Amino acid sequence: MTFTTLSRGMSALLAAMFMLATPALAAQDTPKTWLFAAAACPPWKDVKGDPEQNAKLNAACQKDINLMVSGMQAAFDLPQEQMVVLLNEQATGAGVTAALTDLAGKVRPEDRVILYINTHGGRIEALYKGYDVKDEIFAWYTVKRPASSEVATADGDWMSARAFRDLVNKLMAREIVTVIEACYANAALSDYIDNVRKGIGERGDDWGGREAVIFSSFDNQVANFTPDETEAIFTKIFSGKLAEPDNKTLFDAFEEARVETHRSVRANCAKDHTLKELVQGWNSYRELCTQMPNAWDPFGLLDDIPLKRAAYGRQSGF
Repeated sequence: MTFTTLSRGMSALLAAMFMLATPALAAQDTPKTWLFAAAACPPWKDVKGDPEQNAKLNAACQKDINLMVSGMQAAFDLPQEQMVVLLNEQATGAGVTAALTDLAGKVRPEDRVILYINTHGGRIEALYKGYDVKDEIFAWYTVKRPASSEVATADGDWMSARAFRDLVNKLMAREIVTVIEACYANAALSDYIDNVRKGIGERGDDWGGREAVIFSSFDNQVANFTPDETEAIFTKIFSGKLAEPDNKTLFDAFEEARVETHRSVRANCAKDHTLKELVQGWNSYRELCTQMPNAWDPFGLLDDIPLKRAAYGRQSGF
Protein backbone atom coordinates (compact mmCIF):
# COMPACT_ATOMS: atom_id res chain seq x y z
CA MET A 1 0.00 0.00 0.00
CA THR A 2 1.41 3.36 -0.99
CA PHE A 3 1.52 6.47 1.16
CA THR A 4 -0.98 8.16 -1.20
CA THR A 5 -3.45 5.30 -0.84
CA LEU A 6 -3.10 5.39 2.95
CA SER A 7 -3.66 9.16 3.01
CA ARG A 8 -6.78 8.83 0.92
CA GLY A 9 -8.05 6.08 3.19
CA MET A 10 -7.47 8.15 6.30
CA SER A 11 -9.18 11.13 4.67
CA ALA A 12 -12.22 9.04 3.86
CA LEU A 13 -12.33 7.68 7.41
CA LEU A 14 -12.07 11.15 8.93
CA ALA A 15 -14.77 12.44 6.60
CA ALA A 16 -17.09 9.59 7.60
CA MET A 17 -16.47 10.24 11.28
CA PHE A 18 -17.22 13.94 10.79
CA MET A 19 -20.48 13.13 8.99
CA LEU A 20 -21.55 10.91 11.89
CA ALA A 21 -20.71 13.56 14.47
CA THR A 22 -22.29 16.50 12.66
CA PRO A 23 -26.00 15.64 13.31
CA ALA A 24 -25.33 15.30 17.04
CA LEU A 25 -23.53 18.62 17.13
CA ALA A 26 -26.26 20.29 15.10
CA ALA A 27 -28.96 18.93 17.39
CA GLN A 28 -27.06 20.13 20.43
CA ASP A 29 -26.76 23.65 18.99
CA THR A 30 -30.43 23.93 17.99
CA PRO A 31 -32.26 26.50 20.16
CA LYS A 32 -34.84 24.99 22.48
CA THR A 33 -38.22 26.29 23.60
CA TRP A 34 -38.95 25.60 27.27
CA LEU A 35 -42.35 25.80 28.96
CA PHE A 36 -42.70 26.49 32.67
CA ALA A 37 -46.33 26.22 33.82
CA ALA A 38 -47.49 26.54 37.42
CA ALA A 39 -51.10 26.67 38.66
CA ALA A 40 -52.34 26.82 42.24
CA CYS A 41 -55.92 26.47 43.45
CA PRO A 42 -55.58 26.28 47.27
CA PRO A 43 -58.30 24.38 49.17
CA TRP A 44 -58.98 27.28 51.56
CA LYS A 45 -60.43 29.50 48.83
CA ASP A 46 -64.07 29.89 49.77
CA VAL A 47 -66.66 31.61 47.59
CA LYS A 48 -69.75 32.66 49.51
CA GLY A 49 -69.87 29.36 51.40
CA ASP A 50 -70.98 27.50 48.28
CA PRO A 51 -69.34 24.03 48.28
CA GLU A 52 -70.41 23.23 44.71
CA GLN A 53 -68.97 26.46 43.35
CA ASN A 54 -65.81 26.02 45.41
CA ALA A 55 -65.32 22.55 43.94
CA LYS A 56 -65.53 23.95 40.40
CA LEU A 57 -63.06 26.73 41.12
CA ASN A 58 -60.62 24.40 42.86
CA ALA A 59 -60.69 22.05 39.89
CA ALA A 60 -60.09 24.86 37.40
CA CYS A 61 -56.30 24.82 37.78
CA GLN A 62 -56.10 21.30 36.39
CA LYS A 63 -58.17 22.29 33.36
CA ASP A 64 -56.33 25.57 32.85
CA ILE A 65 -52.88 24.04 32.92
CA ASN A 66 -53.99 21.24 30.58
CA LEU A 67 -55.33 23.83 28.14
CA MET A 68 -52.17 25.91 28.18
CA VAL A 69 -49.80 22.96 27.92
CA SER A 70 -51.80 21.57 25.00
CA GLY A 71 -51.88 24.95 23.28
CA MET A 72 -48.14 25.49 23.68
CA GLN A 73 -47.38 21.97 22.48
CA ALA A 74 -49.43 22.61 19.36
CA ALA A 75 -47.72 25.96 18.78
CA PHE A 76 -44.12 24.91 19.42
CA ASP A 77 -44.02 21.09 19.15
CA LEU A 78 -42.60 20.81 22.66
CA PRO A 79 -41.09 17.53 23.86
CA GLN A 80 -41.88 16.39 27.39
CA GLU A 81 -38.34 16.99 28.63
CA GLN A 82 -38.61 20.71 27.82
CA MET A 83 -41.70 21.25 29.96
CA VAL A 84 -41.88 21.92 33.70
CA VAL A 85 -45.46 21.62 34.99
CA LEU A 86 -46.38 22.31 38.63
CA LEU A 87 -49.96 21.86 39.83
CA ASN A 88 -51.42 22.62 43.27
CA GLU A 89 -49.34 20.75 45.90
CA GLN A 90 -46.32 21.07 43.60
CA ALA A 91 -46.96 24.79 43.00
CA THR A 92 -45.95 26.02 46.43
CA GLY A 93 -43.72 29.03 46.92
CA ALA A 94 -40.80 26.72 47.65
CA GLY A 95 -41.66 24.43 44.74
CA VAL A 96 -41.83 27.27 42.23
CA THR A 97 -38.57 28.76 43.52
CA ALA A 98 -36.74 25.45 43.28
CA ALA A 99 -38.10 24.62 39.82
CA LEU A 100 -37.20 28.02 38.36
CA THR A 101 -33.74 27.85 39.90
CA ASP A 102 -33.24 24.42 38.36
CA LEU A 103 -34.52 25.64 34.98
CA ALA A 104 -32.08 28.56 35.05
CA GLY A 105 -29.27 26.01 35.17
CA LYS A 106 -30.54 24.23 32.04
CA VAL A 107 -31.48 27.14 29.78
CA ARG A 108 -28.87 28.23 27.26
CA PRO A 109 -28.37 31.75 25.83
CA GLU A 110 -29.92 30.80 22.47
CA ASP A 111 -33.08 29.27 23.99
CA ARG A 112 -36.63 30.55 24.47
CA VAL A 113 -38.59 30.25 27.73
CA ILE A 114 -42.36 30.65 28.06
CA LEU A 115 -43.79 30.88 31.57
CA TYR A 116 -47.46 30.46 32.47
CA ILE A 117 -48.59 31.48 35.96
CA ASN A 118 -52.11 30.76 37.23
CA THR A 119 -52.94 31.77 40.81
CA HIS A 120 -55.32 33.83 42.87
CA GLY A 121 -53.88 37.33 42.81
CA GLY A 122 -54.40 40.85 44.02
CA ARG A 123 -52.57 44.11 44.63
CA ILE A 124 -52.06 43.96 48.37
CA GLU A 125 -49.54 44.69 51.10
CA ALA A 126 -46.55 42.36 51.18
CA LEU A 127 -42.92 42.07 52.16
CA TYR A 128 -40.19 42.13 49.52
CA LYS A 129 -36.59 41.72 50.66
CA GLY A 130 -37.64 42.77 54.16
CA TYR A 131 -39.48 45.99 53.36
CA ASP A 132 -43.15 46.83 52.83
CA VAL A 133 -44.52 47.00 49.31
CA LYS A 134 -47.89 47.04 47.62
CA ASP A 135 -47.66 44.71 44.68
CA GLU A 136 -49.44 42.02 42.71
CA ILE A 137 -49.27 38.90 44.87
CA PHE A 138 -49.29 35.30 43.65
CA ALA A 139 -51.07 33.06 46.18
CA TRP A 140 -49.18 29.81 45.70
CA TYR A 141 -50.61 26.62 47.13
CA THR A 142 -50.98 26.30 50.89
CA VAL A 143 -53.26 23.90 52.76
CA LYS A 144 -54.47 26.64 55.10
CA ARG A 145 -54.94 30.32 54.40
CA PRO A 146 -51.93 32.29 55.72
CA ALA A 147 -52.51 34.68 58.62
CA SER A 148 -51.74 37.69 56.42
CA SER A 149 -50.18 38.62 53.09
CA GLU A 150 -47.16 40.06 54.90
CA VAL A 151 -46.57 36.81 56.79
CA ALA A 152 -47.18 34.71 53.67
CA THR A 153 -44.70 36.66 51.53
CA ALA A 154 -42.14 36.88 54.33
CA ASP A 155 -42.30 33.08 54.77
CA GLY A 156 -42.14 32.49 51.01
CA ASP A 157 -45.54 30.77 50.87
CA TRP A 158 -46.89 33.53 48.63
CA MET A 159 -44.82 35.61 46.28
CA SER A 160 -44.85 39.23 45.17
CA ALA A 161 -44.66 39.74 41.42
CA ARG A 162 -41.27 41.37 41.80
CA ALA A 163 -39.95 38.39 43.78
CA PHE A 164 -41.17 36.11 41.00
CA ARG A 165 -39.62 38.49 38.45
CA ASP A 166 -36.28 38.22 40.27
CA LEU A 167 -36.36 34.44 39.80
CA VAL A 168 -37.12 34.87 36.10
CA ASN A 169 -34.22 37.33 35.87
CA LYS A 170 -31.90 34.36 36.41
CA LEU A 171 -32.99 32.91 33.06
CA MET A 172 -30.38 33.92 30.49
CA ALA A 173 -32.43 32.89 27.46
CA ARG A 174 -32.62 34.85 24.22
CA GLU A 175 -36.43 35.12 24.42
CA ILE A 176 -38.56 35.15 27.58
CA VAL A 177 -42.36 35.39 27.63
CA THR A 178 -44.39 35.35 30.84
CA VAL A 179 -48.18 34.87 30.83
CA ILE A 180 -49.87 35.84 34.12
CA GLU A 181 -53.41 34.50 34.61
CA ALA A 182 -54.56 36.18 37.82
CA CYS A 183 -56.99 38.81 39.02
CA TYR A 184 -55.58 42.35 38.79
CA ALA A 185 -52.56 40.91 36.96
CA ASN A 186 -51.51 44.21 35.41
CA ALA A 187 -50.65 45.50 38.89
CA ALA A 188 -47.30 43.81 38.20
CA LEU A 189 -46.64 45.99 35.15
CA SER A 190 -44.43 48.49 36.97
CA ASP A 191 -42.27 45.63 38.26
CA TYR A 192 -41.36 44.80 34.68
CA ILE A 193 -41.14 48.37 33.44
CA ASP A 194 -38.57 49.06 36.17
CA ASN A 195 -36.74 45.79 35.52
CA VAL A 196 -33.77 47.54 33.92
CA ARG A 197 -30.64 47.70 36.08
CA LYS A 198 -27.32 46.64 34.61
CA GLY A 199 -29.30 45.64 31.54
CA ILE A 200 -32.76 44.08 31.40
CA GLY A 201 -33.38 42.05 34.54
CA GLU A 202 -29.81 42.61 35.73
CA ARG A 203 -28.70 40.16 33.05
CA GLY A 204 -25.87 42.44 32.01
CA ASP A 205 -25.59 45.24 29.47
CA ASP A 206 -24.36 42.78 26.84
CA TRP A 207 -27.43 40.48 27.12
CA GLY A 208 -28.90 40.39 23.63
CA GLY A 209 -32.27 38.92 24.55
CA ARG A 210 -35.81 40.28 24.74
CA GLU A 211 -38.61 39.85 27.26
CA ALA A 212 -42.40 40.24 27.06
CA VAL A 213 -45.15 39.84 29.65
CA ILE A 214 -48.84 39.10 29.03
CA PHE A 215 -51.36 40.03 31.74
CA SER A 216 -54.82 38.47 31.74
CA SER A 217 -56.45 41.61 33.21
CA PHE A 218 -55.79 45.23 34.12
CA ASP A 219 -54.99 46.17 37.70
CA ASN A 220 -58.60 47.04 38.54
CA GLN A 221 -60.18 44.02 36.84
CA VAL A 222 -61.02 40.50 37.91
CA ALA A 223 -59.75 37.68 35.71
CA ASN A 224 -63.04 35.91 34.99
CA PHE A 225 -63.94 32.27 34.71
CA THR A 226 -66.10 30.85 31.95
CA PRO A 227 -69.87 31.03 32.70
CA ASP A 228 -69.83 27.45 34.05
CA GLU A 229 -66.94 28.49 36.35
CA THR A 230 -64.69 25.62 35.31
CA GLU A 231 -61.91 27.43 33.39
CA ALA A 232 -60.20 30.83 33.29
CA ILE A 233 -61.74 32.51 30.29
CA PHE A 234 -58.55 34.14 28.97
CA THR A 235 -56.60 30.89 29.28
CA LYS A 236 -59.33 28.98 27.47
CA ILE A 237 -59.46 31.46 24.59
CA PHE A 238 -55.72 32.12 24.32
CA SER A 239 -54.76 28.43 24.39
CA GLY A 240 -57.23 27.81 21.57
CA LYS A 241 -55.81 30.65 19.49
CA LEU A 242 -52.33 29.12 19.74
CA ALA A 243 -53.53 26.12 17.74
CA GLU A 244 -55.37 28.06 15.02
CA PRO A 245 -53.45 27.90 11.71
CA ASP A 246 -54.45 31.44 10.71
CA ASN A 247 -52.41 32.94 13.56
CA LYS A 248 -48.85 33.36 12.32
CA THR A 249 -47.22 34.71 15.47
CA LEU A 250 -47.64 34.66 19.22
CA PHE A 251 -48.81 38.26 19.01
CA ASP A 252 -51.55 37.28 16.53
CA ALA A 253 -52.85 34.66 18.97
CA PHE A 254 -52.70 37.07 21.91
CA GLU A 255 -54.36 39.95 20.06
CA GLU A 256 -57.30 37.76 19.02
CA ALA A 257 -57.57 36.33 22.52
CA ARG A 258 -57.53 39.70 24.30
CA VAL A 259 -60.34 41.09 22.16
CA GLU A 260 -62.42 37.92 22.35
CA THR A 261 -61.92 37.77 26.13
CA HIS A 262 -63.14 41.35 26.51
CA ARG A 263 -66.19 40.80 24.33
CA SER A 264 -67.06 37.48 25.97
CA VAL A 265 -66.88 38.88 29.50
CA ARG A 266 -69.03 41.89 28.58
CA ALA A 267 -71.58 39.65 26.88
CA ASN A 268 -71.75 37.36 29.91
CA CYS A 269 -72.40 40.32 32.21
CA ALA A 270 -74.91 41.98 29.91
CA LYS A 271 -77.05 38.85 29.55
CA ASP A 272 -80.50 39.44 31.08
CA HIS A 273 -79.54 42.96 32.26
CA THR A 274 -80.40 46.39 30.89
CA LEU A 275 -77.78 49.08 30.40
CA LYS A 276 -79.39 51.04 33.22
CA GLU A 277 -78.96 48.11 35.60
CA LEU A 278 -75.32 47.72 34.64
CA VAL A 279 -74.66 51.42 35.23
CA GLN A 280 -76.41 51.33 38.60
CA GLY A 281 -74.02 48.59 39.66
CA TRP A 282 -71.07 50.51 38.24
CA ASN A 283 -68.41 49.63 40.82
CA SER A 284 -69.06 45.92 40.48
CA TYR A 285 -69.50 46.14 36.72
CA ARG A 286 -66.19 47.96 36.25
CA GLU A 287 -64.31 45.36 38.28
CA LEU A 288 -66.07 42.21 37.12
CA CYS A 289 -67.17 42.91 33.56
CA THR A 290 -64.52 44.94 31.72
CA GLN A 291 -61.62 42.48 31.62
CA MET A 292 -59.12 43.38 28.91
CA PRO A 293 -55.81 41.47 28.78
CA ASN A 294 -52.70 43.57 28.26
CA ALA A 295 -49.08 43.04 27.19
CA TRP A 296 -45.74 44.68 28.01
CA ASP A 297 -43.62 44.03 24.94
CA PRO A 298 -41.20 46.96 24.51
CA PHE A 299 -39.07 45.31 21.79
CA GLY A 300 -41.74 43.51 19.75
CA LEU A 301 -40.85 39.99 20.85
CA LEU A 302 -44.37 38.60 20.50
CA ASP A 303 -44.42 39.71 16.85
CA ASP A 304 -41.24 37.75 16.14
CA ILE A 305 -42.23 34.38 17.62
CA PRO A 306 -43.78 32.22 14.87
CA LEU A 307 -46.29 29.51 15.66
CA LYS A 308 -45.46 26.13 14.13
CA ARG A 309 -49.07 25.27 13.41
CA ALA A 310 -49.38 28.49 11.40
CA ALA A 311 -46.22 27.75 9.42
CA TYR A 312 -47.35 24.19 8.71
CA GLY A 313 -50.75 25.35 7.50
CA ARG A 314 -49.27 27.90 5.09
CA GLN A 315 -46.80 25.43 3.64
CA SER A 316 -49.54 22.88 3.10
CA GLY A 317 -51.89 25.33 1.45
CA PHE A 318 -54.63 25.12 4.08
